[in-house]
Amino acid sequence: MSAVALHRATARPSDTQLQAWAHARSLRLTPENTPLVVWYLCNASMLRTTGAVAGVVVPSLVKLAWSGRASVVGIFVGGDMQPGDVSWIFVGYLVGALYAELALVRPIDRSHPVASLVPRQVGDYLPLRLLWAQRAAGVAAAVGALAMGAASFKEGFSEPSWAAAGFFAAFCVAFTGVLEVLQGWVVRRPQPYTSPELVAADDALRSQAVHSLAGAGLAWLLLSCAGIAAVLAAAGGSLVAWTMGVAGLVLLVTALACCQYLTARPWRVRRGFPNGPSGVPA
Repeated sequence: MSAVALHRATARPSDTQLQAWAHARSLRLTPENTPLVVWYLCNASMLRTTGAVAGVVVPSLVKLAWSGRASVVGIFVGGDMQPGDVSWIFVGYLVGALYAELALVRPIDRSHPVASLVPRQVGDYLPLRLLWAQRAAGVAAAVGALAMGAASFKEGFSEPSWAAAGFFAAFCVAFTGVLEVLQGWVVRRPQPYTSPELVAADDALRSQAVHSLAGAGLAWLLLSCAGIAAVLAAAGGSLVAWTMGVAGLVLLVTALACCQYLTARPWRVRRGFPNGPSGVPA
């Protein structure tokens, strides 16, 4: 299955797929910008998928070496399960998306070393409501983690310590902050083009990259909230258990939907050139 996913990720998009991708982002493909779009989409997809596959394979190998028991995504041979291991898929995807931005430096035309100086803001490339959703999920995960530390659990249940709960709460807040910083870095990194066709293509690809980070990051935060809800379900009576169980299931489905939808969501960049593109020597 991993080999199939990697093969599909590295395949060049068909002309129909390419046109559909560009149309959804109001991008006019030209002979000048099409090679850039194809180059980035193929390589970025391969790196993100490789990260997700690593999120499945690496934890399984570590657990096999540590405990001698084989597992895939937290499901051990013999029936035992650790559902939290699913989160490593999103972590791997996020790392792959970030590495794609570090590794896939836009090719520069050395004969015309100029860079666009048009200001860029995260809100031009990503819906502001999605930024607020990230922040809300981060706060919810932190509050939920602290609630685990304060809750009283049934006898026989290994309840988390205050230190562990506090550490996880701080980690969720830090994760949310770093995610937003990375999105800002992707948006504001130098843009080595002044040609309107290439700038438009680079904007669309930048938005795709930011949405990939947002989809994987928000999915991880929601999955963390789902895990917290599952733990809190053991801290109260039947009503609390039922409520937290339903909330955990909803959060799990929402996390999967976010990663599926947001990472490839079309978004028309809200940035133009009222006075024409400008450039200075790079």
